[in-house]
Amino acid sequence: MPSPLVIKPHHFLDIIRDFGAGVEHEPHPYGHAVHRVARILREDPDTLLQLTASHDSVCEPCRNLVNGHCLDTTDTTGQEISKESYNLMIDRRYFERLGLKEGDRLTALEFCRLTLKRLGDIYSIYQEVSIEKTARRERDLKRGLKEYLKKGTGGKD
Repeated sequence: MPSPLVIKPHHFLDIIRDFGAGVEHEPHPYGHAVHRVARILREDPDTLLQLTASHDSVCEPCRNLVNGHCLDTTDTTGQEISKESYNLMIDRRYFERLGLKEGDRLTALEFCRLTLKRLGDIYSIYQEVSIEKTARRERDLKRGLKEYLKKGTGGKD
């Protein structure tokens, strides 16, 4: 059995959201692996995932990952805060909403099915972010989930 792709829930769902928005992932100056992980997920919807709230396959090559901690910041909330603490908060909310926990393993398709079933609206997950930005995120995420499932099941899902 191949080793699972270790991934944070929000990283997986951000990639699926980007698929729904038509984003083509390119290498980033920080050196993270979003483009590589997105390619793996695009090519194989049966990719086995192992969920984490810690650094993952996306973070591993990033220049901001030092001694297992992200040193980057984000202004997603309107003020500059630690990206690591913000992302941990978002991932905890996703774990709770989806009924998952760190270490759970499921395929990318299974994660998408579960997300469509349990997600509901995402405003309480992204409560620190503007309603407009969250509305776009939700629209693109739901579109990406449906497109990914359709592609992954040959249109039978």
